[in-house]
Amino acid sequence: MLVRQMNVGDVDGVAAIEADGLSPWNRKQIVSELKRETGLALVAVTSDGVVQGWCCGLVAGLDAELLKVAVCCPLQRQGIATTLLRELCHLFTLPGAEQMFLEVRSRNIPARKLYAKQGFKETGIRRDYYKEPVDDAVIWVKKLNKEEGIKGRVDENNT
Repeated sequence: MLVRQMNVGDVDGVAAIEADGLSPWNRKQIVSELKRETGLALVAVTSDGVVQGWCCGLVAGLDAELLKVAVCCPLQRQGIATTLLRELCHLFTLPGAEQMFLEVRSRNIPARKLYAKQGFKETGIRRDYYKEPVDDAVIWVKKLNKEEGIKGRVDENNT
């Protein structure tokens, strides 16, 4: 598995992953992440370029925010999300981010376990934040560590 910056050629693969997920993003939302100046979108791909997972986030000063992490359903719980999340955290330390925030559905137990395992701490709740189905958002935060990540595995020239 290779983790690299997402490019336009990855949009179909990312859209397919999103179609099977809870709170799926549409194609327009996915493409907009490629244009965000303060953001970064990463994909995990096989050696032949098949997208297995993706994540995106943004950074503003000392704070970063994870906007999305998703993995192809049959490949979940195999470490792909962990790898993506670690690399995103590392890359956001480079411009100076010191902490990362995220929101997750309160009923998404696998995601909550993943975030806890990666050192995120619950800091609050937004009642009825999500729709279809209605659910609370649990807010998490993590202090970022420059040593985290898989340095050297992100291909910045492949955008």
